[in-house]
Formats: sequence, C-alpha cells, structure tokens
Amino acid sequence: MSQGRAGGGSGIRRGIGVLLALMALPVAGLAQPTAEDPLSALELGKSGPGWDGITLGMSLVQAERRFGSTLPLSEQPKARCGRYASASERNGLAIQVGFPAARPGARIETMFVRFEGYQATADAPVLVAALKARIPDAVFLPDSAMSELSEADHPAPSFTVTRGDEVWVVQLRPRDGMLLARRDCVD
Repeated sequence: MSQGRAGGGSGIRRGIGVLLALMALPVAGLAQPTAEDPLSALELGKSGPGWDGITLGMSLVQAERRFGSTLPLSEQPKARCGRYASASERNGLAIQVGFPAARPGARIETMFVRFEGYQATADAPVLVAALKARIPDAVFLPDSAMSELSEADHPAPSFTVTRGDEVWVVQLRPRDGMLLARRDCVD
C-alpha cells in the first residue's frame, strides 16, 4: 500500500511540475519584446476619430462620464478651436480635450494624446504604418513649407480622414503625441 501512495505522490508532484511549467509560459512570453501597435487605442466612430472611447464630437458630459471625473475647463484665448480645454488621464495616458464653449452640451473639437512608453519611442514610419493599418483611407496632407518630404519623413505628418461630409485631421507627432481635430481647426 505504501508503494501505491509513493507512486501517487510522484504523480501529483509531476502534475504540479507540469502545471507550474504551463503557468510560466505566459510570463516568459511577456519578457520577450513584441512589436506593439502604438496606435492600438485609435478609433474612428460615427462622430469622428477618437482615442480609447473618447471621440471628437462627444459632449462635455459624455466625456466626463468616459473619463470618470469632472473636467475642469480653462480658457485658451488664442486657440483657433478648443478654446476651452481640459486635461485628464485615461489608461495611463494624458489626454487634453478642447471644446468651443464651457457648457455641458459643448462638443469636443480637438484632442491631444500624449504618448508614453513604447508609443513615445515609435518613429514616423512606424506611426504612419499603424495609422494606415487602422484607417486605410487616411490621406497624407502635405505641408506646403515641406512639400518635398514624404509622410514617413515628415517630422509631424498630418492626414485627413473623411466620412460623409465630415473631414478630420490626424497629426502624428513622433516621440510626443497625436492631435485629432476637425479639418477647419488645423492649418
């Protein structure tokens, strides 16, 4: 009988060893560098482009619900759009949203997402490829002052995104962040 128990005990130990090995696989996978999409939270909804559930065209009240806090607005007197702005954090990233007025029904006109971590290390070609993968019909908006530069060589390439009558701009700023805005808000 003792031999049966000893055999059963080694089977249990073997089972625990296999279980521990299987549990270590995901951890080992995390240690390996992976090619991450720096724009994984970029989305294009009916009201416009957005980041992680916050979209252009969203009302101040809707944005506050998504951020989970009141958004104190400060006036930016020289701003072309987003005259009233507020900065908050969403999933570890600083996001500034701009509104035309300081009232509950005002809708987001501009959004700046400050990159962190692997996003901040992504260069223009990586960001452009990520944008094109997420929004294939994004069209490069050449800068008249730097017309000789391609989208991947531009220090802050801008793209237009059109849905119906609406046109927005996505401007990638490598090592800094990304601006989302109505087309009439960007030169």
